[in-house]
This record gives sequence, structure tokens and C-alpha cells, in this order.
Amino acid sequence: MSGSARRPAWRRAGCRAPARFRRLLKGVESGLVATGGACLVWWAAETVAAGAAAASARSRLDRMATLHDPVRTGAGGEGERPPAPSVGEPLGRIEVPRIGLNEVIVEGSDDLTLAFAVGHVPGTSLPGAAGNSALAGHRDGVFAPLARVRSGDAIVVTTPNARFRYLVRSTRVVRPAETWVLDPTPRTSLTLVTCYPFRYVGPAPRRYVVRAELVPEQPARPVRRESEQGRPGAGLQLTSAPAAPPASRVSASVRRRPASGSS
Repeated sequence: MSGSARRPAWRRAGCRAPARFRRLLKGVESGLVATGGACLVWWAAETVAAGAAAASARSRLDRMATLHDPVRTGAGGEGERPPAPSVGEPLGRIEVPRIGLNEVIVEGSDDLTLAFAVGHVPGTSLPGAAGNSALAGHRDGVFAPLARVRSGDAIVVTTPNARFRYLVRSTRVVRPAETWVLDPTPRTSLTLVTCYPFRYVGPAPRRYVVRAELVPEQPARPVRRESEQGRPGAGLQLTSAPAAPPASRVSASVRRRPASGSS
């Protein structure tokens, strides 16, 4: 059968499409335009709402910071356990300077929270506390820079009253059912979780997991003054060593010192 025989009669005759068919195409076209417009409006509304929620979380975090003591460097570990935060409550800020990640951390891992912030997974340790603190984020949103993270990168988590520094130890890809990555750890750890692959279209089939460990606070080293080295325990201080005297003073003292063996 030739190609012309398979075409409709109105096409073989060189006529225009029937009016009913043209109306059907017009309706389909109008429906597609309306659907696209509705999707655009929905996207714009979601973007505006997410921006407003993020701004509100940052503002609340700043107000909380003013009500606490000045930020100190945290060593993490055991201590008085704070009350569990409520969903939507801002907890702090996470920064990975090398890849340009700088986002607010909010309690909760639901879709509404992850639409505008990094979410703390309820049931895991809070940032800086002993155990495993898990944070989640969208691969095409707040955690998009994690595609460039690598072992050894520094992660800084700042809460209203402390700052904690972590170092990335490993990255891995797991299945969604492998929830063991959220289990408590013997070391004070931070676990970042997002979907994988990063450029996948549709629901991603894997999870990308970044594991970091807290860097302990380094205590100041005592410095012993040279003039008091003979006395046990004397001259210890937690400041830097004293600066050397100016050369002019040294030369003057040498000139005033009498020569050995002179009469």
C-alpha cells in the first residue's frame, strides 16, 4: 500500500482538515497552554513561598543568636541534652566554604521544610552533640553543591551559642532502604543526605551520603619563659612567647658590659 493511500481522504484531495478536527486541535492547544501557565504560576508561588520561609528562618536564627552568649568554639561530646526542637524551628547554619554551600538548618525533613532549608532529621543527634547528626536537603536545591564535595573538606555548623567544625571523611552512594547511615556513631559525626544522581530526571533511585567527623577543639599550649626555666612550674602562661628586645637595646647593653679580664 502506497503512502498516499494511507493518508485520510481529505488530505489526498488537498482539502483542509474538517472543522471538527480543527476545533479539536484548537482545544488541545488551549489546554496545553493553560496547563503550562498553571505550572508556571505554581512554580512562581512555590519559589516566593520558599524564599519567604528561608528569610523568616534566617531572621529567627539571628534573633536567637542575640539572646545567647557570644559564639564559642564547641568541642562536642556529652553534656546537658537540650530539649527536642519543634518542626520548623531554626537550629543554625551550615557552611562548606570550598563549594560555596551556606544554608540555614531547620528542624524537620518533610517536603515543606526541605523546600527552603537544610532539614535536621528528627531522632538523630543535634549538631555538635555526641553521636550522629543527620541533615537532609534536595539535590536540585540547597544541597546541589554537594556534587563537588570531597574528602578533607571543612564543614562549619554554627548554632546560636556555639560553632562546630567537621572534616569530610567519606562519601558513598546507597539505596533508599539503607537507613543505617542514620544510626548513632561512636564518634561525634555529621551525615549529609541527598538524592542521587544529581542530574537525574524524576525521582532519583539512590541516595548520596557525606560523612564528616567533628574536629576537637585544640587547647592552648603553655609557654615557659626562658628567665624562669630553673624554677619548677614557674613562668607558665597560655599566651604566646614574649617578643625579642630591639637590636638597639641589645647593642647598648653589650657596650655597657665591662670586658672580662680588664684591670
